[in-house]
Formats: sequence, C-alpha cells, structure tokens
Amino acid sequence: MNLLTIDDNIDTTEAVNDYCNMEGISCKVVNDGEKGLSEIQERDYDLILLDLAMPEYSGFDLLSEMKKQGVRDKKIIVFTACCCLKMEDFKDYKEVGVREIIKKPVELDHLDKVVKSFLMNGTRVNSNVSLINP
Repeated sequence: MNLLTIDDNIDTTEAVNDYCNMEGISCKVVNDGEKGLSEIQERDYDLILLDLAMPEYSGFDLLSEMKKQGVRDKKIIVFTACCCLKMEDFKDYKEVGVREIIKKPVELDHLDKVVKSFLMNGTRVNSNVSLINP
C-alpha cells in the first residue's frame, strides 16, 4: 500500500509519515503542489492526501490541472483548515477522485479510520464527499 501526502506544512507531513511508518504503509511526502502533480503523473498511489492551501500552486490548482488532463478515479482526501468548504465546492473534482474532506488540524484517530477504510477496502463505504469534523 502506498500513500502520497502533498502538504506544505512540514509538521503535518511528518505526522502523516510517522503514522504511515507505524502502520506499515509506504508514504511519499511532497511539500509543493507542482511537485505533487508531477508525482501523481509519474506514479500510481493507493491514496493521496492533499492540502488545499499551499503557496504558489494550491490544491485547487492541482485538482484543476488533473481535471484538465483528464485524470480520473484517484482516491484523494483533501486536508483543509477552512471550515466553510461544502460538498458543492468539490462537485467538479469528484471525477478526478476527491472522496473525502478532513478538517485541519487532523486528528490521528480520524485519519486512521479514513486511511484504513480506503486502503483496506479500496473505497469508502460512503462515496459522497463529506466533511469530517474532529
């Protein structure tokens, strides 16, 4: 099982990487949106954790470019500190693969439940994009 984390916050990526190491999940960390897009284009990941608010090349920029390139059916969990995002904000990106939204700061038990659901079952039971409030 392999997971890609794209987030400019090093504390977040270190925490996710530590979690993956404890769980025996292979984890690649990228701290830049454009490099994250390149990584998605070069390798296939079982799950992608994507921060929205990155400088210069945001998570929305990355999702828009993936859509423009016709990328489909990735399993993407969006991280965001913004509590005002709603399901409708991601309707254009569902086909790209946005499956879940997790509000920052990320609670480890919520992350664990979501990651294991995706990695063990291949898909979430609830395929709708939803906001998980820790």
